[in-house]
Amino acid sequence: MTRYGFVASGGGYRSFYTEGVLVWLKKNDVAVVHLTSTSSGNNIVIDYLLWDWQSEELPPVLTRTVRLDVTDIFQIFSNFLGLRPQLLPTGTHLFTVDKDSCRKSLLLDDPRRRELLAEHLKAMRWDIRATNLSRRQGRSFNVNEILPTIDDASLDVFMDAFLAGITTIPYFKAITIDGDYYIEGGYLDNTPLRTLFEDDDVDEIIAVDFTDYDYHRELDKLYHAKSFILPFNGIDTHLLVSDMQLTLPNARIFAQATLINEMLEAMGQQSAEIGGRRYYAKPLHVLRPKDLESMTISLKDRSAQKRYFELGQQEAAAMFSTL
Repeated sequence: MTRYGFVASGGGYRSFYTEGVLVWLKKNDVAVVHLTSTSSGNNIVIDYLLWDWQSEELPPVLTRTVRLDVTDIFQIFSNFLGLRPQLLPTGTHLFTVDKDSCRKSLLLDDPRRRELLAEHLKAMRWDIRATNLSRRQGRSFNVNEILPTIDDASLDVFMDAFLAGITTIPYFKAITIDGDYYIEGGYLDNTPLRTLFEDDDVDEIIAVDFTDYDYHRELDKLYHAKSFILPFNGIDTHLLVSDMQLTLPNARIFAQATLINEMLEAMGQQSAEIGGRRYYAKPLHVLRPKDLESMTISLKDRSAQKRYFELGQQEAAAMFSTL
């Protein structure tokens, strides 16, 4: 049986698409042995690993967020992100994170969910990608090493890594670990592939890439807007620029992955040591949904997360029909 590594890229609410892919893989007995994630992809992976595959139809947080009742927006901020708006914003960030509240929102205080997480981590590896802003370098947190046993103490360390991997400034306050500031991995690597190429247990890789988006169209809409709504255009422009900064570097990431495979093929080898790390040749399958918006939850469109989830299932099925 082919063993897959899976990349849950960052992408805001587009990550419901990623959860659709993961659910399809599990329901079709596709063996995923190594997960990597950053940003909103972290939320998707923890929800997947807390899912009772034997008795639940869908992962637990996803089950709540696709209900589409009038409390959806607040449920998503509470359950999907575990974040709270500040009563008095400081001018440097809009949201703060209470680790205890976030842990509870993610269901990590539930003894049964802790058992499921421990059980699932025995069968697969999970790496969270973050950016050490103080040292200007990326860092992969090995969740299996952080959680050899699951208790309040180890989960406190895990929550630091988890939150470091989702912190986007200026929306959220940067996380401090050992005196260094951390922000989400997407600033340097929104599709963390490296540890999958280093893992000999992974035969092939599946990655989700959200960069097939019409930025030209979005800029046209902003540039042709009326001047009297400039403050609102400014917010939309800021969100768009943030999205471009986090996703456009993906082209370089995939180019490097392709180069590794092509170099190994040209050398006639299955692996090679480069810069003190051993990389293995692995087929890379990329899902590129088109024109999914990163911030789609609103009173006007509360069905987006469900549509994205269903699209992920459909496109996973289509991809595997060709493999």
